[in-house]
Amino acid sequence: MASTIQEKQVEVDLGEKVDRGFDVLGLEEEKTFQQSGEDSIEDSSIKDVRAAVPPTDNSTLPTSTFRAIYHASLFTLSFNHPLQFFWFRDNPLTIKVLVAQLLAYPAGKFLEHILPTTKFSLFGSEVSLNPGLFNFKEHVLITAMANAASTSFEAIDIIVISKLYYDQDWGFGGGILLVLSTSLIGFGFAGFLRRYLVRPSSMVWPINLVNASLFHTLHREVTPEVEKAEREQGRSISRNMFFVYAFFSSFVWYWFTGYIFPLLTSISWLCLKLRSWTNRNSVLVSQLGSGLNGLGLLSFTLDWSTLAAWLPSPLAIPWVAQANMLAGFVFFCWILVPAVYYTNSFEAQKFPIYNTRQYDIFGQKFNRTRVVIPQENILDETAYQEYSPVRITAFFAIMYGQGLCALGAILSHTILYNGKEVWDRFKSARQNDDDIHAKLMDKYPEVPNWWYLSLFVVAFVLGLVTVIVYPADMPWWTLIIAMILAVAWVLPLGILTAVTSQSPSISMISEWVYGVIRPGHPIGNIIFKTYGYITVRQALTFSQDLKLGHYMKIPPRDMFIFQTVGTIVASFISLGTTTYLMGTIDNICSSTAYPWTCPNAGLFGASSVVWGLVGPSKFFYPGTIYNPIAYFLLWGFLLPIPFYLAYRRWPNSWIKHVSIPVFMLGPGPYPPAPTNVLPTWAFLGFIFNFYIKKNYSAWWVKYNYVLSAALDSGIAVCAIVMFFALQNNIIFFPAWWGNNVSSIDQCPLATANWTGTDVYA
Repeated sequence: MASTIQEKQVEVDLGEKVDRGFDVLGLEEEKTFQQSGEDSIEDSSIKDVRAAVPPTDNSTLPTSTFRAIYHASLFTLSFNHPLQFFWFRDNPLTIKVLVAQLLAYPAGKFLEHILPTTKFSLFGSEVSLNPGLFNFKEHVLITAMANAASTSFEAIDIIVISKLYYDQDWGFGGGILLVLSTSLIGFGFAGFLRRYLVRPSSMVWPINLVNASLFHTLHREVTPEVEKAEREQGRSISRNMFFVYAFFSSFVWYWFTGYIFPLLTSISWLCLKLRSWTNRNSVLVSQLGSGLNGLGLLSFTLDWSTLAAWLPSPLAIPWVAQANMLAGFVFFCWILVPAVYYTNSFEAQKFPIYNTRQYDIFGQKFNRTRVVIPQENILDETAYQEYSPVRITAFFAIMYGQGLCALGAILSHTILYNGKEVWDRFKSARQNDDDIHAKLMDKYPEVPNWWYLSLFVVAFVLGLVTVIVYPADMPWWTLIIAMILAVAWVLPLGILTAVTSQSPSISMISEWVYGVIRPGHPIGNIIFKTYGYITVRQALTFSQDLKLGHYMKIPPRDMFIFQTVGTIVASFISLGTTTYLMGTIDNICSSTAYPWTCPNAGLFGASSVVWGLVGPSKFFYPGTIYNPIAYFLLWGFLLPIPFYLAYRRWPNSWIKHVSIPVFMLGPGPYPPAPTNVLPTWAFLGFIFNFYIKKNYSAWWVKYNYVLSAALDSGIAVCAIVMFFALQNNIIFFPAWWGNNVSSIDQCPLATANWTGTDVYA
């Protein structure tokens, strides 16, 4: 029996290793972590991976069984509907893949006990409905297919905005072509990039470690000998029992934050305190202190679901990455935005400090109908000149700049730090940092490249049909330009995402390009943007799932089939749910339909006006008030250069921990995310991934990822129970100040402009 690895070798730990480039987070290649001796075990060189993924595989385990196919289909059908349903709500609830992971285990064990074990012949092979114990590989395939359904397709937002903003109905046929083509093109990209984003050990994809930990926790056989050994080491609670306790606690707590006492989702301490000491009606205090509609100074949340809706688990991301993101958030949101607003730059004081809405020069709601030619849905130049240029809030304007800054920083950072490495990988089919997990995967037949090529071609043809036949307002040749944009950005964004589980989007670049090609065409702009940036996002989502299969040693061809089928099925369900909601909820996506306010669709709509209807030439034209925003792209490109030179000069100084692209990710979900999210998220990251990891390493290794999985699972299951058992049946908790909508944000003037006028709040 192999002995336990003695940690005598130098450990590579996320966030604790001097490195270069995106390896600033501690992923620099090392010699394989290996203990000498005849009973040695080769393992990953990265401590976090070792904590979640054992360096073993059992290739005899059945994978694409009847149980896996049945439950994968069932969870795909049942998961996408509530997720798309909740996506339209004011505080969207993300039903994460962990829920499928959790529920699939007892479901699989149930079939293990009731299905007959009789073997029969099928296509010349002997098969059984019940080939033995329900194993973790079946479990992973179920989860992978459900994960394809556990997403909200951004193409849905195009359909919503086209209908609500421009009175254009795509119909179910056009809608399904749009959703399918944008999703499957990304899968083709993921296949071609798997040698760069999946196989290398340095491409960790930290969020997958949470999933891997839960898989092994659920399927781990705890023998009496193991329990005795753990008690002797002072760790008497098994991972399984710890998961149960944490899951139950999370389930119970969400009854308070999500139903009984929702005020706990945002505690604006500054407003609660200073309003009692100074002017109760202070606009300044409300704007600074509101965690929902302001800057969120000293604001925090006690609701895990609020964090999970906008960011990955704080227990899964390395603390160094979180520290960089927190610094970026502080700079952009707490320094730059107030500087712009309170100096009245961009005429900012005519409007509230934080939202995604559009205004005219008089401080009122921008009237789109005054500047749009009916039926054609393009800009009426004369009417626009006679009416008003479009205006946005200071926060929204700075976040546009931050997005451009991030893209510029990623491009130069990749060239400076990772250029040679990326080029070497392009020249070689094999990776330089293959670890034990890559070697174990070599025993399984790889997916042929022509599979991915065929999928890409089919999706591209569907895209051509979509833009030619349906009212896309987009010439067919611009689809090729969108693909070129995706090719240029997917690899550098993939490297960053594989290290931090966070990445900026190229949506603004896509919008800008089309806005230059065809200004004044809002629908064409958002469709071009979708084919550009969502292709990249889907490629990274699929790459993340492929890495999970890599960690869990799932045959690649099985993963391909389950992921593809799951995406196709989920596309139909998602569009069907959207069609139902659009037809049954009056005034959906407006404040009068609360909580059906559609924050993400609202952001999409704002982009269609700013970048499509008005266009970047008018928005950023020299002499206009927003012209400085255009230079953020250049500033972002230049900013990594001095840090790179400083790192080369002082490689062992604190500069080694600075990553400008990660710094730019801090304001990533803003707007429309509540501003209390990231400070709370980073605080939890400091507690678990710095303090506990450093001082209580054994506890962290055993329980950290299990805790993250339990918190997500408890909340998601509770939310489903809560909605379908109570709210869907119109059973509400008695009204009191803790669940009164008007008192949720303790800063009542946060939605007002500087004079205290509540404009288009």
